[in-house]
Amino acid sequence: MSARELAIAGLIQQVEGTYAWAIGPARRLKLWSDVPTMNRPACFIYEGGHDTYVWTDIATPKRIVEVKLFIYLNAKDPKSIGGALVNDVLDALDEAFMPTGYDKVAGRNTLNGVAYQCRIDGKILKDPGDIDGDGLVIVPIKIILP
Repeated sequence: MSARELAIAGLIQQVEGTYAWAIGPARRLKLWSDVPTMNRPACFIYEGGHDTYVWTDIATPKRIVEVKLFIYLNAKDPKSIGGALVNDVLDALDEAFMPTGYDKVAGRNTLNGVAYQCRIDGKILKDPGDIDGDGLVIVPIKIILP
């Protein structure tokens, strides 16, 4: 298995236990219309976008894989607050990406040793679903490969 595939598998393992997902984390992104509200919260890993190579004086580059978590939430129940659902998911992800064990000593999340570092990195898009009941969170993740 390639370094990228090991890192994505590690990311899936990192995210799957963070929240009570009805679907996911799955690697094939679906449209909102293809995910019924009863199948939410749903988490998808979108691998489109950029990979970056950073070269130093040595011949091996640092490879940075950028993925996004697309999270669909059901905020149609008038008793639920979409913003609170979004905050609960983000708090759970913040906790999941905190370094533990050896990673805590190193000060970075290594996805159990398959990456140099994995972290939430960038601006998070939040739509609590106040108007239509379809909540959305898009979380940018950067994985730096060894």
